[in-house]
Amino acid sequence: LEPIVSPLILRRKVWEVAADLPPRIDIPQPLELDYESAQVYEALRATAAGDAIRTQASLMRLRMYCTHPWLAGQFTHVTEATACSVKLQRLLEVMEEIASEDGKVLVFTSFHGAIDLISHEIAAAFGIHADTIDGRTPVEHRQLKIDAFTALRSSAALILNPKAAGIGLNITAANHVIHFNLEWNPAVEDQASARAHRRGQLRPVTVHRFFYIDTVEDVINARMKRKREIASAAVVGTDGVQ
Repeated sequence: LEPIVSPLILRRKVWEVAADLPPRIDIPQPLELDYESAQVYEALRATAAGDAIRTQASLMRLRMYCTHPWLAGQFTHVTEATACSVKLQRLLEVMEEIASEDGKVLVFTSFHGAIDLISHEIAAAFGIHADTIDGRTPVEHRQLKIDAFTALRSSAALILNPKAAGIGLNITAANHVIHFNLEWNPAVEDQASARAHRRGQLRPVTVHRFFYIDTVEDVINARMKRKREIASAAVVGTDGVQ
């Protein structure tokens, strides 16, 4: 593909042309389900068979389970959200460091239930501003939320859906980005990260990517890596020669 498309495409990435862009630090956060959670995951995975529609629904349920078990109707008897989620525990550990430095963070997750849960847990644990932007947020209210987040001098968090808030928003007040669950399409993740790591950002940006090994999230991570490799090889467009 590269010899065919390169004469037709001129592609410039922001970090290739913006000399004033601060460093971006990417930190993968591979996690392991605890024993009981892994047993439940395997039981759910065993049902992911049958026709394509059922398989698609099962994959979505596995993704929801990996985001937080409550989203998939599991461990609902557990009263504390962190008690059944290694991932949420890790999020709060990272948040503790961010809050101690008066940093600001964007947390991206695909599911409304997770957005509500994370915002509640962060606010309860640290007593900081923790607002949300997703498909339920009217478009005209989104910039108002970003302005309020930006105006704060102390630590704060915005929990966002990557598709609702992943394009067209400038949130350079944040110097940390956390992808709480991964997306099949790497462009969705990249666009979300670019809300903070873009021109106008004055501080280094740290991007954390949470995923459970030996689960559907591990598969998504491998697919994303492969897709990025293919895109890099097939779409070069660095000289624009006709």
